[in-house]
Amino acid sequence: MNNNNAMDQLVSEAEELLSKLQDAGNPEIKRLRAKVESGLADAKQAASDQVQLGTEKLRQLTSSVVDYVQENPWVAVAAGTAIAVALLYLAFSGRDAED
Repeated sequence: MNNNNAMDQLVSEAEELLSKLQDAGNPEIKRLRAKVESGLADAKQAASDQVQLGTEKLRQLTSSVVDYVQENPWVAVAAGTAIAVALLYLAFSGRDAED
């Protein structure tokens, strides 16, 4: 299970637990419920902030790569060719006569 699925499952289970405790009249349970709701809201906001930060960093990286390739097209072609040759070499170097 990856981190996103684990976090989604944790949040879902916590929300389910909170809905079941909604009718509890004990003041201590009400206090804990409010604390958990606040923690869930904070966690959701932090996750959203991280997604936005990651998206912005990816946009900046993409923009930098595009600018570099536009300014240096032959370097990009040479790098792409070198990568392709390396991948072909790796693909065929592991084979022996018995395969």
